[in-house]
Amino acid sequence: MDLNKKELKKIMHSFNSISSRMMRVNFDEYIIVLKKFIDYIDNNPIIIEYIKQGNVNEYDAAADWELVVNKGGYVFDFGPSVEEESFQIYSILKHIEKNIKGPAYAFHNIYRKSKWQDNVKEFNDRVLLVLINNINDYLTGVGIDMGLDENVVWNVSGGQVNYARDNATINAEQNIGVSTDELGRIIDDIVSNLSEVGKDDAETIMDSIEMIRDEMMKPEPKGKIISNGIKLLAPMISIANGIPTLAINIQKFIDLVAPYVH
Repeated sequence: MDLNKKELKKIMHSFNSISSRMMRVNFDEYIIVLKKFIDYIDNNPIIIEYIKQGNVNEYDAAADWELVVNKGGYVFDFGPSVEEESFQIYSILKHIEKNIKGPAYAFHNIYRKSKWQDNVKEFNDRVLLVLINNINDYLTGVGIDMGLDENVVWNVSGGQVNYARDNATINAEQNIGVSTDELGRIIDDIVSNLSEVGKDDAETIMDSIEMIRDEMMKPEPKGKIISNGIKLLAPMISIANGIPTLAINIQKFIDLVAPYVH
């Protein structure tokens, strides 16, 4: 499809917004929000064409779903290529949206958590988030090929985030501990400035922060989940560039939690 840089930026922003909402969905609204997520993918040619690239072998989503849900010891094993992985996860989500009335109950059969919401979180973290990251990586590659923000690099690894634009570099400082008071103050400062951005951007920022904060409060935070939250939050610094206090505080929040990415 013909696509200019501005249109691609809008697609990336909208996809991040619906993805963030999907990652935070309540168990009793799962199908409602999943339908919106699937519809967004189906109605965006650049994304759905990427998904279709992985349709190279016969994949029976219904049979795979039944095996994992109803046979103990089985797990989803998507792939082997990233494109096939994306198509297969999309197919599973499509199967859930079309055929499963109570997905939280099925997720419970898979993950055996005592709370419905915890089972939804397990599925989203292990399955849905893989597709979201694959699509984001693909869109980022398209943007690089188009020369979109070619001097902007986000790197989340080794317990730090580095951000560079137009040959300027900010090196993230590694911390050995996070003060909950400090974390709370930064979040409060971010919230106080959210009225300056659009509703969708504000929701994306808060959803990302809550994802990271909730994980940070656990006895053993998972670096992968924190990393994924940072990947959703980091592009918001560019959105907030015209609001210096907000951009600075988002960067502070990222710098504070980044050492827990490992």
